[in-house]
Amino acid sequence: MRADRSLCTHSNLGPFAINTWRHPNWRKYNYPLRITHSVSDEIFVIQALPTGPDGFPYDEIVDIAVCRVDLGRNEYQTVYHNIIFYDPKQLGKKKLDYLSAVGGISTEEIYAGDSEKKVAEDVLNIIGGKNISAFDVKQEFGRYMTFDPWDITYRSTVMPSVSSKMPISLKCRFPSDEPVTIRKAYRRLLKNDPASVGTGRRAIHLAQMASELMIYMRAKGKY
Repeated sequence: MRADRSLCTHSNLGPFAINTWRHPNWRKYNYPLRITHSVSDEIFVIQALPTGPDGFPYDEIVDIAVCRVDLGRNEYQTVYHNIIFYDPKQLGKKKLDYLSAVGGISTEEIYAGDSEKKVAEDVLNIIGGKNISAFDVKQEFGRYMTFDPWDITYRSTVMPSVSSKMPISLKCRFPSDEPVTIRKAYRRLLKNDPASVGTGRRAIHLAQMASELMIYMRAKGKY
């Protein structure tokens, strides 16, 4: 069963729309003893696509997305998605091929992106003082977002990985396996594709899948 689009709301934020989904089984997932939801129920899920598997300083973030998950209401919003500009000649063929293979990102999209400084400021303005997570926090935060210009140190509270209590077969063997492992976990646990991402591989699709998985794991009492 796909997500009921009558439960979706959309508002325009320039080139990026905010999409709000309420899980199709949200009534079943409500806890009878929960009267109100606290601030800890709001978590910002961040997923990014870098130029390679090696982490900073060898690779750079090129594609990044942020979703705001409300675990008290079993819904999420896609609040940010952008691509960062790099000169394709400076990146080189190896990194461009990696981005194409892992995320389907073209050279033209990278060339038309916004500056790293602007994108980092946008993201930090959204997540400053908030609870944040990712499918694998080692990949997103340990290898990239604790370094300038993304440095989240003392700015945000890092929550456990979405995958922290998943079966070992659905966890990343290596942090760089994250994009593939997210899709694997999503297909296995949420066969009805509630986020309607299809075969999407971009950061926005990864963030939406990770958000749905977080809601699913909370419903199972494992997040």
